[in-house]
Amino acid sequence: MNEHIKRVAIYGRVSTEGQSVALQVTELREYVVRRGWQLQGEYLDEGVSGSRESRPALNRLMNDAKQRKFDILLVWKIVRFGRSLKHLVNSLAELESIGIAFVSFRDALDLSSPAGRLMAQGFPSIRLWLK
Repeated sequence: MNEHIKRVAIYGRVSTEGQSVALQVTELREYVVRRGWQLQGEYLDEGVSGSRESRPALNRLMNDAKQRKFDILLVWKIVRFGRSLKHLVNSLAELESIGIAFVSFRDALDLSSPAGRLMAQGFPSIRLWLK
């Protein structure tokens, strides 16, 4: 059993100051353990609107993705990651092009396996990316 242990990055975001990403991070850490993955890093934007063009932790995450510092990006929900449908589709395409899988915990979307990619065909926005 010589399977490569997947390195995972967690991304969390809350838009209202005073809120915390603690719930997201706790659930995501537990999921990483259950899957037998290795937590490589956490990228957390707190008090940052999802519609903002620049989010510091997301920017660092995408830079680290380009350097292949992790194999899978794990988010709590898709809406915590994408600024808009266009941003989501473009970001997923960029991650896929560099070989990084996307997993959304609460949405039960797991693009790290063939079965998950097949299931994603039901998501219109993701179907565009998979073509």
